Amino acid sequence: MTVRQHAHTLDINGRSIGIIIQTHPTSRKLSLRLMPGENAVKVVTPTNCPKQEVLDFVHRQKIWIAERLDQQPEKKPYQNGQSIPILGREHRIIRIDPGNSGNKSRGSAWLESEQLFIKSHPEHLPRRVRDFLQKEVRYEINLRAREKASAIDKEIATIRLKDTTSRWGSCSTQGNLNFSWRLIFAPEQVLDYVIAHEVAHLEHMNHSAAFWSLVDELTNARHWSQKWLKANGSGLLSYS
Repeated sequence: MTVRQHAHTLDINGRSIGIIIQTHPTSRKLSLRLMPGENAVKVVTPTNCPKQEVLDFVHRQKIWIAERLDQQPEKKPYQNGQSIPILGREHRIIRIDPGNSGNKSRGSAWLESEQLFIKSHPEHLPRRVRDFLQKEVRYEINLRAREKASAIDKEIATIRLKDTTSRWGSCSTQGNLNFSWRLIFAPEQVLDYVIAHEVAHLEHMNHSAAFWSLVDELTNARHWSQKWLKANGSGLLSYS
């Protein structure tokens, strides 16, 4: 299956918004969705759809796009003193100069007393924070997903982290699980629910009653987590 992408821009009230045009062979009509983490919109089109038709479609949606952009949460950069949630608990980022001779045994990043200590030069701090968070959530997801899969006698082929803006997790028919690494910012119960949801798809590739029953066997926070994601999910995309 071939998916082709082309990039364009759209001006909305002096703001340049990227337009990602994705041609998909199984698509039958034009569809548009916001890509909040990328300051862009994605348009999925049928094969051989004229580019001008696509751009006209996007222009007709300018008011809708502008309204949705105004509703997006304010960006929260990783910087010294910034507070970020890690599995539902707020932690303050504390940058330590790499030349500091103290805490040599602690490595380059560690959590202590609701603080995230990062040894880094200022210009490298955002990347160091992101690397640490991805390492933490990878460990949590691997541990929980494999425990849940073992409980229902299923095998996981691979587990991958992605920076998705519309899906918190996915499961392929080959047993590959994908998760948004930004779940590290969500409460622990929410992370556990998303993992249970995708592991349950190893048994049921649908959303039948049997599927939801299995999800409830794997986690005890489904309804609360669904409501939390609906109300707060977009906020997970604000950290950068």
